[in-house]
Amino acid sequence: MRYKIFKLSSIRPNFLSTPIKVLILLCCTTIYSQVDSIQTVSIDSVIITATRLQESQLAIPLSTTKLNFSETQFIRQQLSFQEYLNEVPGLFSLNANNYSQDLRISLRGFGSRSAFGIRGIKLLVDGIPETTPDGQGQLDNLNLGIIEDIEVIRGPSATLYGNASGGIISIRTMNTVKKPFFEGDISIGNYGFQKYQILHGFRRNNTSFILQGNYTNTDGYRDQSGFSNYNFDAKMAHRFSENSKLNLLLNYTNSPYAEDAGGLTLDELNANRRQARQRNVDFKTEESVEQLKIGSSYELNIDQKSNFSTYGFFASRNFKGKLPFEFGGVIDLQRNYFGNGSSFEFKTGENRLQVGYDWAIQNDNRKRFRNLNGEQGNMTLDQLEQFSNLGIYLLDHWTLDKLLIRVGVRYDINKLEAVDDFLNNGDASGEIKLNAFNPSVGVTYRLNSKQSLFTGFSTSFETPALSELSADPTGTGGFNEELEAQKARNFELGIKSKNENQSFEAVVFYIKTDDDLVPYELAQFPDRTFYRNAGSTKRKGLELSYINDLSNNLRLSAAYTYSHFRYDSYEIPSGNFEGNDLPGIPDHKANASLLYRDNGFTIRLEGNYIGDLYANDANSTEVNGYAIVNLNLGYKTQIGSLGLSPFLGINNLTDTKYNDNIRINAFGARYYEAAPGINIFGGLRMQL
Repeated sequence: MRYKIFKLSSIRPNFLSTPIKVLILLCCTTIYSQVDSIQTVSIDSVIITATRLQESQLAIPLSTTKLNFSETQFIRQQLSFQEYLNEVPGLFSLNANNYSQDLRISLRGFGSRSAFGIRGIKLLVDGIPETTPDGQGQLDNLNLGIIEDIEVIRGPSATLYGNASGGIISIRTMNTVKKPFFEGDISIGNYGFQKYQILHGFRRNNTSFILQGNYTNTDGYRDQSGFSNYNFDAKMAHRFSENSKLNLLLNYTNSPYAEDAGGLTLDELNANRRQARQRNVDFKTEESVEQLKIGSSYELNIDQKSNFSTYGFFASRNFKGKLPFEFGGVIDLQRNYFGNGSSFEFKTGENRLQVGYDWAIQNDNRKRFRNLNGEQGNMTLDQLEQFSNLGIYLLDHWTLDKLLIRVGVRYDINKLEAVDDFLNNGDASGEIKLNAFNPSVGVTYRLNSKQSLFTGFSTSFETPALSELSADPTGTGGFNEELEAQKARNFELGIKSKNENQSFEAVVFYIKTDDDLVPYELAQFPDRTFYRNAGSTKRKGLELSYINDLSNNLRLSAAYTYSHFRYDSYEIPSGNFEGNDLPGIPDHKANASLLYRDNGFTIRLEGNYIGDLYANDANSTEVNGYAIVNLNLGYKTQIGSLGLSPFLGINNLTDTKYNDNIRINAFGARYYEAAPGINIFGGLRMQL
């Protein structure tokens, strides 16, 4: 039985039907005296750490974005990671409301093909890989409420992190405590949304401790789309001296269920947007996840010219899922993965050199059974899959007057192995080696103290994930040995600018990929996703970002992306798709937001525009674009030692009808997963 603690009925107040009145409210709030101000940071003092050799954002010859959430964290719903990504140019995400399939993120097209989870993009949390060695990433264990900032490297970065590094998302969570505090949050909203969390931080001499726990539950907008999640984090940071620091972390997640409502046809969508696909109801499609992860990192500044850093982690993940088909429709996956990495940096004159390695092993014990209308039947697959990786890299920064030259090389040894323990249909055990060499070079030219030009060349490779290799259309088990690693070459040119109150970045890029991995479905295996290599693609794009502190209390942020992504060569028995657009990616994407802070009030108004996109490789189905507006409000006050912060959020203020997800190449034209209309959440934060 699934228990509901609280349920807020659907609220659709008329006065919220247009954003114009909200804009009037925003303007009227300026009558308060200026007490709070927006934090301003010079772009030249913004340090990017995800590049391993740390450098200022103005100097680094890479396309980067860094976002800080210290001023807006308490007014966010903290339900989907998508809330934190809309301002990043070049990044597009779908599937925020299907908690079984997880958020699908793409950076310059990398990751757009993912059937579930995050693919093609390297995820880091507090410097430790969140992406598995085979390139899969899930964030169901990430506590959104303790995110402090995010760094994004927008482009192929295999020199830095090896496999599945079409882009980098580095997440930093709260890790320092200046004075003891205790915090409790309560949030409720439409569709049965409820979230309860506690946060406690304290110090003992040179050691900081942070403990966090939360519970999140929602019924979901659509039928059979609810989920429940429990999360606990413990972090410790200890300084042995000014030159050395140790971090320890523990994360435990238990999601008893996350339901999958499935994709609808256009007729079904128009008839009832909130319905679940009947086949998903019949087969009771859902997943459950339990995960434990521990990690550590250590940094030592040996002297003014050299430093050493190392990290290690272990994670165990138990996954059970039901898919909407009979043969192999029940999955039982037990995954353990662990790894270690170290680096040494040496400085001499104007040169900085770093050498290092990353090592990781992933073991998947994968079993499949028949799905008999939601009940587990006979076994159809039993195999042990292993992915081992060793990557060795070298990075060098050389500063010469107004030039910064960055070069890097990396070699990765990847070994994939399957041991078939289900021998009824023969022994399909096998081994694959997918080694890769990746170079990169970039140059920055400082025009003056506030502006710089940069250009660069970088590469990436992406091996098929173990789950993709085991999805073999022959049905005999083992790996689909016809799959190859996807490879990419990236060229970019950009300008960065910063003055006292404004920052601006413009980047143009060209990416050539080979052997793209794309999902597809077969009529004889309905609802199963398989993968194939799709020839090559050419991707041309423009990314713009702009921030303007209009006053001490008002900030304007804007970002725009133009994506011209086409298949260069792609021919299969059902058609020749050369020259077609890559599906699942809009040509145009824009974001703009206003942040206002004064006299305890925080107000954020955000608009997002997503252009038209295609749902399949054939480009026979086009999905119309849309625009949505979100509003977040909060107020901070103090009553003695008790801090109170009520907050309110309105998502999709204009009640736009759009799709939360498009299932790429879905058989039977079941592309559509509807997004909620206007919906409201609110709550209270208490702090001692």
